[in-house]
Amino acid sequence: MLPGETELARELQVGRNTIRAALAVLEKEGLIRTSSGRRREVVGKPKKARQPLDKVAVVLLPAPWQTLPPTTLVWMDALRSRLHGSGWQLHMVVEAAAFRRAPSAALESLVARYPSAVWILYRSTAAMQRWFEKHQPDTVIAGSCHAGVSLPQVDIDFRATCRHAAGCLLGLGHRHLAVLAPAVSFPGDEESLRGFREGTGGASVQVHSIQDTKASVLQTLRTLLRAAERPTAIFTFEARHAVAALTYLAQQGVALPSQMSLLSRNDDPFLTHLVPEPARYERLPDSFAKKLAQLVISVGSGLPLKQAKHLIMPTFLRGETLGRPPVLKKNR
Repeated sequence: MLPGETELARELQVGRNTIRAALAVLEKEGLIRTSSGRRREVVGKPKKARQPLDKVAVVLLPAPWQTLPPTTLVWMDALRSRLHGSGWQLHMVVEAAAFRRAPSAALESLVARYPSAVWILYRSTAAMQRWFEKHQPDTVIAGSCHAGVSLPQVDIDFRATCRHAAGCLLGLGHRHLAVLAPAVSFPGDEESLRGFREGTGGASVQVHSIQDTKASVLQTLRTLLRAAERPTAIFTFEARHAVAALTYLAQQGVALPSQMSLLSRNDDPFLTHLVPEPARYERLPDSFAKKLAQLVISVGSGLPLKQAKHLIMPTFLRGETLGRPPVLKKNR
């Protein structure tokens, strides 16, 4: 018996209309039978069955894939293509309970459903990572490991990236810097702050925790502009926070980069359409997917890992929002 349409749509991460269309084709070909009040039943086999893909990788998600950032969707699609070319299936499983403080029951149930899968943990909590390390199903972290966890991982080298960002701003003469960091942080965010502080030396750095709302960003910017000694440069972690900052500063008559500089750790394709175009760090999704696919295949095949921690350095795009700080006129 086949699962219901809703369950199939969730499992395959497609819409119900797509599921219905596929089921109609299978029924027309005589492979399944529909009975009123019952689940669809498999009654036949394809004449020429394809060689099954018996290797499975599972991306564990806290929310449906439609809610993910576009850049994440791009590397996940590239990952699916690379794995499929090597005989692997890629499933996306949404399970919010796995991301709670006590995820053991949810994770035990999930691993029982996919006993031989390689698990790919995205935006995973410390509790999740510790559970996978303790119970030892094949696991790869798409991101950074939390403190005390040593699972194989692929991530951006945030520490080096943000150290470079700080050096870039200091090289232009900025000594009063503000950082807009997410209030809900991940290991990569912690590494980012560490790297930025390493690169700033003795400069003044104000770190502001930002909730993931426009209102939170705007409130922080208002506070910065009202300060007696306001920053001359703002460094954001998230691309969407950089957009809110750029547009709000323009609304307040603060010209970029002549009066203030703006630099974003993260990139997003839509940033190329902004005027002025923000300075940022570009990550290549295919490079990330390639490293991740190689690691998944190695872990799933039981091959010895030459390197368990893979860090990728993004490309610096100078954009149009970096300049020297304004020269303050002294009162005579």
